[in-house]
This record gives sequence, structure tokens and C-alpha cells, in this order.
Amino acid sequence: MLWPRGLLAFNLDEEQRSVYSGPQGSYFGYAVDFYIPEPGTVSVLVGAPKANTTQPEIQEGGAVYYCPWPAAQCKQIPFDTTNNRKIKVNGTREPIEFKSNQWFGATIKTHKSKVVACAPLYHWRTLKATPEKDPVGTCYVAIQNFSAYAEYSPCRNSNADPEGQGFCQAGFSLDFYKNGDLIVGGPGSFYWQGQVITANIADIITDYSFKDILRKLIREKQTGVAPPSYDDNYLGYSVAAGEFTGDSEQELVVGVPRGAQNFGYVSIINSTDLTFIQNFTGEQMASYFGYTVAVSDVNNDGLDDILVGAPLFMEREFESKPKEVGQVYLYLQESAFYFQDAQILSGTDMFGRFGSAIAHLGDLNQDGYNDIAIGAPFAGEDRGGKVLVYNGHSNGLNAKPSQVLSGFWASQSMPAGFGFTLRGDSDVDKNDYPDLIVGAFGAGKVVVYRARPVVTVDAQLLLNPMIVNPENKTCQLPSSRILVACFTVRVCAAFEGQSISDKIALKAELQLDSLKQKGAVKRTLFFDYHQSHHLFPIVIERQKRLHCQDFVVYLRDETEFRDKLSPISVSLNYSLDESTSVDSLAVKPILNYYQESTVTEQAYILVDCGEDNLCIPDLKLSATPDKDQLIIGEENCVVLLINPRNDGEGAYEAELHIKIPPEADYTGVERNNKALHVLSCDYKMENETRMVVCDLGNPMVAGTNFSTGIRFSVQHFENADFSIKFELQVKSSNKVNSSSNLVNLQINISAVAQVQIRGVSNPPQIVLPLHNWKPKDEPTKEDDLGPLVEHIYELHNIGPGAINDTLLHVGWPVSNQVEFLLYILHIQTHGPLQCQTSSAINELQIKFAIQEDTPELTAFLRNSTIPHYIRRRDIKVAEPQRRSSSKILNCTNVKCLIISCIVGQLDRGTSAALKIRSRLWAQTFLQRKNDHYTLSSNVSFGVKKMPYKVQPAKFPEGSIAIKTSVIWATPNVSFIIPLWVIILAILLGLLVLAILTLALWKCGFFDRARPPQDDMADREQLTNDKNTDA
Repeated sequence: MLWPRGLLAFNLDEEQRSVYSGPQGSYFGYAVDFYIPEPGTVSVLVGAPKANTTQPEIQEGGAVYYCPWPAAQCKQIPFDTTNNRKIKVNGTREPIEFKSNQWFGATIKTHKSKVVACAPLYHWRTLKATPEKDPVGTCYVAIQNFSAYAEYSPCRNSNADPEGQGFCQAGFSLDFYKNGDLIVGGPGSFYWQGQVITANIADIITDYSFKDILRKLIREKQTGVAPPSYDDNYLGYSVAAGEFTGDSEQELVVGVPRGAQNFGYVSIINSTDLTFIQNFTGEQMASYFGYTVAVSDVNNDGLDDILVGAPLFMEREFESKPKEVGQVYLYLQESAFYFQDAQILSGTDMFGRFGSAIAHLGDLNQDGYNDIAIGAPFAGEDRGGKVLVYNGHSNGLNAKPSQVLSGFWASQSMPAGFGFTLRGDSDVDKNDYPDLIVGAFGAGKVVVYRARPVVTVDAQLLLNPMIVNPENKTCQLPSSRILVACFTVRVCAAFEGQSISDKIALKAELQLDSLKQKGAVKRTLFFDYHQSHHLFPIVIERQKRLHCQDFVVYLRDETEFRDKLSPISVSLNYSLDESTSVDSLAVKPILNYYQESTVTEQAYILVDCGEDNLCIPDLKLSATPDKDQLIIGEENCVVLLINPRNDGEGAYEAELHIKIPPEADYTGVERNNKALHVLSCDYKMENETRMVVCDLGNPMVAGTNFSTGIRFSVQHFENADFSIKFELQVKSSNKVNSSSNLVNLQINISAVAQVQIRGVSNPPQIVLPLHNWKPKDEPTKEDDLGPLVEHIYELHNIGPGAINDTLLHVGWPVSNQVEFLLYILHIQTHGPLQCQTSSAINELQIKFAIQEDTPELTAFLRNSTIPHYIRRRDIKVAEPQRRSSSKILNCTNVKCLIISCIVGQLDRGTSAALKIRSRLWAQTFLQRKNDHYTLSSNVSFGVKKMPYKVQPAKFPEGSIAIKTSVIWATPNVSFIIPLWVIILAILLGLLVLAILTLALWKCGFFDRARPPQDDMADREQLTNDKNTDA
């Protein structure tokens, strides 16, 4: 399997890197540069500003290391081997300079055979009577392969103190003009306004004297002091050189990261008189715009361009908290003094300090444009650091890096700082590709990355013929007599590239029908291998312009696949074969990152679509549902009657697509109607959308016109709106007119529920007076009050829809303002019912009697022989026959207790019941002898909601009255019968029985009747006759 392109780094070799190490804690790698004093001699210079040297009595003075290439042991360069110089003051020798912790090696710059290294924290005493330590900074120049040295400290003068050059820190930044003149940045001069100083190297070397501590150069130039408003600007924090005015003289580019009210800016300064020409200002305060500057002709138009780093730039996305990612700005020069608007590159790692270092790499991939490396020294895992390589083109830099180098040293006491310093545009291994040095001062390491030669391959695919006729079977499969249709695939390749050998090898893979997804049937196979893919080598010689190979491919039988219209895509993927041996020092070539390593061509299957082999169908679709309304709760089976047709040319892989709404489920094809065509349909999920896909033919030939039926069950109404919608369309694989019109079928939804309220009184009436019962002045238990009276109510949902959020109210006749009528003891519920009363019940704390087992309330209602009271929305109240003299007591004329209930969800066929257990307050009615009463409780309900988005226009409601009659009955008169009368009556009864029995005996009633003798003789004769016959 070949590697995908995006996974490979571009042409800096990360495997064969060279790593140099320095003393631990010395900040080895804080500054780096190539040193190539003459052709054929290459080395790397590394600054270690906290290293110890052989200088007597100097602690961590800093050093510069010479590291030969190929990698070997680094050694210190003896720029300065002396102790602090001293002067005699009042008879005592005191140091006039302080080299400990001077950070020598913090900056290094080379120009041909010249090397400059600086110590920006070098201090000197000044010439004042009172000793001071001013960080003026100093630099050392080495020439002639380190055979001669000279010190250069331009700020070491009598103009000391902060208001002068006492805090200059000369050498904080360094660069060379192309003519070899030196540029030194001193950001601390003049109350940290900063300044830039230029000098000629020959002047520094000529007549140099170690004792001439305040030496001045004739051709030295310095920017002067500015008004106080420029204090704390840090002019000279970074420096570079380039040509921007259209003449032959280079100008200075200087970073001022705290200028312009902390927005930062970069100035172009005339090299002749150090006057300011042009500024570029940052766009965000405190972003440190100007922290780094670099010059490169990125777009190869012959004009220098400027790059500026702002490593503290904070990016805000929408309303999220700002995050510090850093930015780099590229200003493309169009002509003298004129630049395009900045192209901006942004970092991606928070606090990674993207833009801390910017290096001109030269033409890294030999495409004719210069490339740039940008350091993000605290990005990546464990803050190890990253270096991002951006390739140039005619319009600037690519927005995305072609390669990201990551530090591979974990952070210890401090981050490794991989990418803190960078240097490029030099070729250490002489392969005509520039290389890159990366410093990681926190880890004390320096890495040299060499560029790999870039190979550009010209690969071609040729298919013959490009239209395959399935009927033209001219090839016979090997070891078989089967004839198949076939065509030829020709693969050709050539290459070019600088510093590439005369012969290269590629690993190639051909894939047939490559657009088909994995697992799908491949329509073509290799003739010799019977597979849809083939791996093979390609060896290309430079002297042979084009190398070609042929492969025969055959078409499967048409019964093995459906797709006849889509092109047969043939893809060639290739990569370099790196298994060939190379020199241990040579880097392996790499394919051009910006050239696709995949070549694709297409063949077509000949179809019956005319000379142009292009079928143009005319697909049409109409459909209707078999019902126009669905009622929630019913079975709701829907049949879609569908009529697809094709009035044009053949439609290949034609399918009917039905998008199923969330409320419906596919149940099958209608088969009971002979007038409807039966299709083959499948249920599918496409991008989380439920579909029914039915085959209409391959092809769906011209003139096709039929009707079919597809069945659905619609049951999921919880989130349904007032209608459901089916989307139908006929689709094909044809390129032109591939689909029919889109049909939207909409079926309305309604919610209906029939709700019934019914109730019963147990018992239906009470007869007074009560037998063996007497009222008590202070009742304590149930029986002291009177007879038991229970009212039971049932709310029943007949359906078909469910209901919820129903209000049920009961008005209970509790008293006539003075005396109790029906005294409530307990309220019992069944089902989703929650009730509360308008006042407390059983206020007298009457002790309950032991209750008999009560059947389930709704079952009691349905099985009871007691007359029921029933009401539905469409049924009138059925009332028992009233007694003409009965007085009705209800909530209109007596005090009622109100019971309010909230009924939860009732599905179709379910109920909720309420039982009120009370006692008739008998004393109240016994005082009104022979008065008949009817006690009536009223119950009403109102449905407020149904558990669907769809709600009915009018909700069910209703009410009934449940009545208990209290009547008086006249008692029967009792007579006391003496005992002797009872005994006499029994004896008389026995006597009458005896006389009746005697009379019957005399009449022969008890004699048994026997048959006559003649009959017996006849019966015997009959028996004999039967035996004779036998």
C-alpha cells in the first residue's frame, strides 16, 4: 500500500539530522550560524552565553563554539582569554569592565570569513569617580579563520548613564550588509529609546589595540537621541538589511517592538545617513510586533520583501477568551517605497511564541522561489518547540506549512526552546539544496537539517479504447475459453530534478474502478491477475525520456454489476523506492510535495444511447396517499400509490427514493392489488435519513409507465406537527436529467379522544329509622355517626388518542352550615390522580372501622348492580326516578367541600378512579322525621392537553351528579304469640296429616300395579319364536 501524500514531510531530512551538544546549562544553541570561509570547508558556529571559559576569575562569561561538519566534537573559539581589565584608582587597582554573566555568544553573525559575536550584557565601570556598572555591551570580530580578533564596543564611552548610552546593550541584534559592513542594535540607549550603529569591519580590525578602550571609528554611524516620547521603544531590538529604494545601496530594517504606544513598528532606515524612510505598524497592542525581522525575495521578482514577527499576538475566536498564538507579517515589495498589504501567518499553539525567529532559507525545494522557516520555540507537546517551513510562490508564501519540525527533547527545569534561533540559506553537504540550523538552548542542543533533492515525476495514463463495448468480446481469459471485453492501460513516466542520479525507481500501484467504494463490485479486473489492483516497480533512466508499460484489463460480465453509466476510473499511485542504498552522508531524494502523485484516467461502457453514448432520460413521478387524514391512536396504515414513468432514453440504475418521515415506518410493498406493479424495495439509512429505495430497472427503458403501492405504518406522533410529509423522487446514474420531479405528499394529522365520566353511590339509598341505633353526643368511631355512604367516580378514556393534564372537580355536600350531612372519612384514588381538598377532612378524628376488602375501584364500578350515573360529552345525564316529596341537597343549597384533582396521562382504554368514603350524619336526619332527602355530589372534568404537538379544536369536558337517597319507612306492628298456641297448632297439623294418609291407603293408593297374565304368555311365545329363527 502506498503512503498518502499528506503524511510525508517535505524535503528537510528529519531522519539523517546532525545534532551538536554543549555543556549543560550553558544555553548552547542560543545563537547559531553557518561558517563557510571558503568552498569545501563547512562548519557550524554556536553561541552559549552562559558557558564558562578559561578566562581567569570570570563566571559564565559565555562562549562561541566551533562545530565541524559532519558532526564532530565542538570546541570553544578563543575570542577573549583575558580577565577584566583594571585601572588604578587612588592607588588601588579596580576592574574597569565586568565580563562575568556578560552573555557573550548571545548573538552570532558571519559574512564569508568574518565572524562577529556579541555580549549584550557586558558592563563597564565608566570613568566616574564613583564606580558604576553600565550594560553597554560589546562585540568581538574574528577574521582569517580565527587567526585575528578585535573588540568593538560602540557604546562604551563617556556618555554614560541611562540618558546616554550607559544601558545600550550593543550587540543585542546583529546583521551584515551585503558589502560586509556590520549592523549592531542597541535597544537600551537613551532611556531605552534604542539605537542602531553601523561600522566597517576593516576599520574595527585595523590598528586595533587592546588598551584603547574608548576607541572610535571614523566611518561609524549611529542613530541619535529622540524626544522623550520615544523612551522605552527599544529601537534596534532586531535588525536586517535589504534594498527598498530602487538604488544599489541596501537599507536597514529595524524592529521597534514597544514603539507606537506599544503597538510596535518596523522602520526602514537609510544606510547612508541613518534617516527614517518608512514605517510598518503593528495591529495589536503588546503583540511585540518587530520582535524579529527578516528580509527575503520570497516571490522571486528581484525585489526584497520584509517579514516581521509578533510572537505575543493574541487571537480571539468569536466570543471565546483570547489566546496568545503569535503572528508573522509578510510585506511584498512591488516597487521602491511601495509594499502590498501584509500577508499574515498565524500560529496554532497557545503560548508557542510563533514568530520568535524567522529565517530566510533560500530556494529549499528548487522551484524558483525562496522559502521561509518560522520558529515557535514553546509550541507542541511538552512545550518542546516547533519550526514551520513555508514555501514561497509568485504571490507570497503558502498559507499552510509544507513541513513542521518538532523538538524531541522534553522540558526539564526549563523548555527546550527548539526553534528559538534559526539560520538557513547555506549548503553544508554540497548537494545544491540549502540547509537549516535549529537551536534548542534549553536543552543545550543544535540540529542541522539537510535538504533532500526533489524529484518531479511526469506520469501518464493512456486507455485504449476509452469506450468499451460489452458485446465486443475479443479477449480469452487465461486457462479458460471464456471471452471477455477488454482494453489496454499504458503507464508512462519520466523524471527531472537537481542533484538526482541518472536512474530512479518508483513503487507504483494501479487501481481499477477506483471511484467505487471499498466492498463494492469492481467492474474491471487485470487480465493476468484477476484483481482490481496491481503493485509493480517502475525504473526510469534519465537518458530515456519516457518509460512505458502496458496492462490488459477486462470487463466483468454484465450480470455481475449494475452500474453501466458511471466512468471506470483507473488510478496510478506512485512513490519513490527508497530501498536503494545511498552514501551514509547523502540524503535520499523525495517526490515534489506540490505535484500530485496520483494520475487518473477514465473509460466508459458503451450503452444503447445513440452515437454520443449519452442517455438522456425524461423521468416523471406522481403519487397520492390512500387517505388524507390520520387520527392519532388509530392503526393508521397508509398506502402510497405511486406512478413512475420514463418518456426519454434509458435511465440506468433507476431507483425510487422515498424519504420516510419520523412518524412513519416502512412495512412493505402492496401485493394484494393485481393492478399494482410489485417492486423490489429495501430500507436504507443515508446520512442519518431513513429511506425506502426501490429498483425501477437497469435500465428503466423508454416508455416505462406503471403504478405501484408502498405501505407504511404511522404510529409515532409524540413530536408530530399537524401533518407528515413523504418526499419521493426517481433517481438514476445518468449524467443528464438524472432525476425526476420531487413529489411531496402531505397527510394531515388530527387528535381525537372520547372521554367518559361515570359514578355510583354505595348504597344508593338509606332507610330511616336505623334499627338498634341511637345517636351519641360525642361520637368517637364510625358507627357512632351513621350508615356508610361511598361515592365512586371513574374517568375513562375511550380513545383513540391519549389525554393528559385533565382537571377533575368534586363538590361534596358536607353540611347545612350548622349540622353535618355526609362526613368524609377517607379519599382513595386509583391511577394517575393527585387530589387536594378545599378544607381538612375528618376534623373530629373519628376512629376508622375495620374495612372489608374493597375490589379495585374501576372493576367495582363495572361489575356493580347499583345504578350508575354516566356522562360523556355526547351523552345526556341519566338520573334515577325522583320521589315527589324528596328534597335535593347539593352544592347550590348546602355547604360543599371541593375536591380538586389533576389527572395524568390516560392512554386509550385506561381509567382513573376516585372513591370518597363517608358516613351519613344520622342525627341530622333523625331530627327531621319522615322528611325524604336526596344527597347529591357533583363531579366535573375538563381535558386541558393531549400529549402531542397536535391539539384538538375543542377538548373533552363533562359532569354528572351522584345521588344517595335518604327515605323514611313506617315500621311493621309486632304481635306476641303465646307458646301454647304454637304447640296446639303443631298437633293439629299432625292430626290432619294422619287422617289424609289413612284415606289414601283405603283407596289403594299405596298398592303396586302388576301386568296381566295374558300379557306374560304372549311375551313367552315371542321369545320362543326368536330362538327358532336363530
